[in-house]
Amino acid sequence: MFDFIFRNKNIFFYFVNICNEKYRFGHELSKYKEIIKKHTEHSNLEFLLNDPEMYPLIIETLKSWNMDQRVAKLTTLEKFKQSFSVNYVKENIIKLSIYKLHSINKGQIEDEIIGLLKNVFINLTIMETESRIVGVSKTLHFLLPDLVMPMDRTYTMNFFYGSNKYSKDIEKEFNVFKDIFIKTYDITRGLCLTQKDVDGKSWNTSVPKLIDNAIIGFNRYFDDCVMRFSDDSVEKVILLVEQFTKLEPTEKKRYEKSLEKQKDKILKSVREKIREKLLIRKAIEAGINVSEEEIEAYLLKKTGGDI
Repeated sequence: MFDFIFRNKNIFFYFVNICNEKYRFGHELSKYKEIIKKHTEHSNLEFLLNDPEMYPLIIETLKSWNMDQRVAKLTTLEKFKQSFSVNYVKENIIKLSIYKLHSINKGQIEDEIIGLLKNVFINLTIMETESRIVGVSKTLHFLLPDLVMPMDRTYTMNFFYGSNKYSKDIEKEFNVFKDIFIKTYDITRGLCLTQKDVDGKSWNTSVPKLIDNAIIGFNRYFDDCVMRFSDDSVEKVILLVEQFTKLEPTEKKRYEKSLEKQKDKILKSVREKIREKLLIRKAIEAGINVSEEEIEAYLLKKTGGDI
């Protein structure tokens, strides 16, 4: 679905607006906005990293973004702060702060940015669990909002790969992070996104976040279509996109095929959730007690350590 929602700015911003209408509000947004405000209050990132309020604010925001639930455990504030002093992590983040996704070029990505990002990705401690791509990408977005998009498995991984790209191998995880980073650069160039496209309203805080918003908005829209219209959901989405752009017959068939696959995944997920709830209810009725440890072990096996 990569080129489906990034065909032109009209489609792109339609789904950006869906995100701002239907995605999280309240504590999750207000904490995030506090971080963005911090960037405007400090003249450069070095001053921001010396702000004692910044580190606990990042941890609190990650918690509000469900990064400290069940098997997905955040590290301690002390370990988090200490990791900035390992292998020039802090210095490399400061070096990265001069780059913005909408103004860099391929040469800069290959010669400088990827190397700096890899050092930070490998050495920054966010999670107690092995997987780091979600925690690190979100933290890097908080620190480098104009360069790095926050990533997760529910929206980002499924959108770009159709599956969870979890790996215990840190090199493999970084390669996924790098691949998504380069894709966000390609999207930015393809749509000619600039700072002028960022209105600052709701979740629209930077170019990378706009891309994240479009992905979230598309998923929310399609999920809603599947739940409300079921068999007609694919047709509804195709008709929507055709309001903004002409689709060739071969393109239309390709998109329909991709959307049908996505629809099947959504319906399968819904059935699994219903099945799990029924099994839990029957277990309770039968007097079977399931410990928290057993539940966490099951979730760990199912999600690869990150939910």
